[in-house]
Amino acid sequence: MSWRKIFVVAEFELSQTARRLGFITMTFMLPLFLVFIFFLSHKSATYARSKLETQFKQGKKILVEDRSGQFQFTDDGPFKAVDGIQDYREDLLNGESIGYLIIQTDYLQTSDIDLIVLKNKALGASQSFRSPTTKMLRQRLLADIEGEERRERIFDTVKFKLHVIGQDGDVQAFDYHQMVIPVLFLVIFMLSVTTASTFLLQSVSEEKENRTIEILLSTIRDAELIAGKVIGLGTAALIQVGIWIGLAAMGLGAIAQRLQIPLEISRIPLDHILVGIFSLLIGFMIFAAFMIGVGALAPNYKDAQQYSSIFIIGSILPLYVMQIILEDIHGTLAVFLYYFPLTSPLVLVTRFCLGNLSLGEVAMGFGVLLFFTLLSVFLAARFFRLGCLMYNRRPSWNEIKRAL
Repeated sequence: MSWRKIFVVAEFELSQTARRLGFITMTFMLPLFLVFIFFLSHKSATYARSKLETQFKQGKKILVEDRSGQFQFTDDGPFKAVDGIQDYREDLLNGESIGYLIIQTDYLQTSDIDLIVLKNKALGASQSFRSPTTKMLRQRLLADIEGEERRERIFDTVKFKLHVIGQDGDVQAFDYHQMVIPVLFLVIFMLSVTTASTFLLQSVSEEKENRTIEILLSTIRDAELIAGKVIGLGTAALIQVGIWIGLAAMGLGAIAQRLQIPLEISRIPLDHILVGIFSLLIGFMIFAAFMIGVGALAPNYKDAQQYSSIFIIGSILPLYVMQIILEDIHGTLAVFLYYFPLTSPLVLVTRFCLGNLSLGEVAMGFGVLLFFTLLSVFLAARFFRLGCLMYNRRPSWNEIKRAL
């Protein structure tokens, strides 16, 4: 095996991938797009509330007609008691009053309240009015309870401060830093699987379709070609992941502030980082082998995409059962997915960081993952030799068995 030829192929694949518009877009634009979406969702969630507060500061009121007789209102707040809507229709139409509430006579039994607003604000008002109206009604329903703090605790009853008890019986505050790597790894692994592996699949399929692979195999061995492609595209994936991690580290402070949890980069456990990086590399190798095998066996790129989706969907299966895994991190499902090759990288990182695994169980997990990595590379090489020179047809089962 010639390493010079391998690195020539790797350099070519890296340069070709780095020039792709899709690679550049995913590397730089995707994080910015996610930040933009996060900003929009935050603004959307707070826009109606902030607009309502602005209208209250301008002296505008929500009119309340209390038919139940259970409440008393003063004019110094955002709500104003009225006897009927007849005298206030004009105020509602010209915007002097924000809305009109009718507390029904059977409110205590049904909690029914009629809300009257302008037609073009109906759906938005049904959401934005809920919080201030609920707060106002609770305050008045609890007016007979003495003590402001007691009334406040009814509204804000529980705010957990999470602690854990160790095997030695010591109780200490839960360290949220052990969540950073699993969450970061989950996002990066999903993105790398759907981008870098797709580029590798596209490279093999396109070279097979346009018969460039015939020229390549006349000057280089198939094993050298595969190794060069994996190294080149793997390097591109590492560059991409490195940029994402850097951007995520820059935004860690804002995320921690948003979630109201203390997070510092320097306090993230080093062993978590090393396990995350190692699992990412091994996981990429497994999926790279799958993409090479699928790209070689499929008659064209379109069919290869359909076949590869099975592996991609399988890889993100832990995402759909993550709540079950976290509830019972040593349970049957978590252990099964820990050793299953498609799901092992994600579950391995999660269980290592959160599950207090024994050294033997960690070694067994990495051992099984390495075994499946070698097996997938071996199968990919066999399938590549079988299918890379087949055109417009799929290999039969007998041909696959003979290749193995």
